[in-house]
Amino acid sequence: MLDIQMLIPSDTPPTGGNQISAERVRHGLSLIGIESNVAHYDPDQLPPARVYHAWNAVRVGMELVARGVPPSCLVVTWTGTDLWQDWEVDAPRIREGLSRVESQVVFTEDARQHLLDKAPEWEDRIQLIPPSVDTDAFSPDDPETLVGHPLVLVAGGIRPVKRSAWAIDLVEGLRRRTNMEINLAIAGPVRESSEGERVSQKAKGRPWVHLLGEVPKREMKTWYCASDIVLNCSEVEGVSNALMEAMACGALVVATDIPGNRYLIQEEVTGLVFDSEEQFISRVAPYLQGTKDAEPMRINARQRILDRHSLDKEAEAYRLLYDRCLGCVSRR
Repeated sequence: MLDIQMLIPSDTPPTGGNQISAERVRHGLSLIGIESNVAHYDPDQLPPARVYHAWNAVRVGMELVARGVPPSCLVVTWTGTDLWQDWEVDAPRIREGLSRVESQVVFTEDARQHLLDKAPEWEDRIQLIPPSVDTDAFSPDDPETLVGHPLVLVAGGIRPVKRSAWAIDLVEGLRRRTNMEINLAIAGPVRESSEGERVSQKAKGRPWVHLLGEVPKREMKTWYCASDIVLNCSEVEGVSNALMEAMACGALVVATDIPGNRYLIQEEVTGLVFDSEEQFISRVAPYLQGTKDAEPMRINARQRILDRHSLDKEAEAYRLLYDRCLGCVSRR
């Protein structure tokens, strides 16, 4: 029987955030001699394990508890929409469902406090483990010309929470303001069909919008390095893997002013944040037009990742959680 089985939501694509995060942790654990596995959650077939690690508290963690997995055998990581959407609208039910799960993980202090505001009795069970980046795989490189410059890149699955259609509006406004032939590339699979259709329809008649579909992870470094701006339009985020990877590549990141993004971005130090189209245009335009120098932010962004998001620290933190769970299992 495998000691640790990581389970991600059933509809997670290969480039989805939970897949990327779980595989990264699996790799980090392997480097310190711990064997684990990553699989999509299947309610009809639960692979045997001594400890289950749910990547999404609601869609996987709650399901495992309902199936009778002992809470002492369960680690739950709050990944994004479970915390900033599900918890907002259904906290009492979720709180009851996870009331006996002692090992719960969040990525940021804001996220931890967000849970404790409605579940103060969880003070001792919520662990803060910052996510990491493979800084060897994602590092600055000479930019290639992929679809023309200036280039704005949006990376992430196409679904309502990511607001990819809004990115088209934002860049269109920026093109009008600057009179520059700015290109927009949207990289990511369609996760919700109606949103995919909305983005596709908005892209029609705009040859400067490039819908790339799902781009293999190994190819994303080229896109990050080629981009003049990496844009995140999300309504909510845990901590964006795409933003962290872009920062590790020394990209200029521009993102909505929400907790998960503010955790990574210090305004005009490691990137830019905005909360409206006008603010986006006014903050970004000077850097594209060359009246402000983005290079210090690019350097600081990479350094932020190097200083605070190492794989070995992330893997060791999860190892300690697993050891505690395995100790409980052994005493059962």
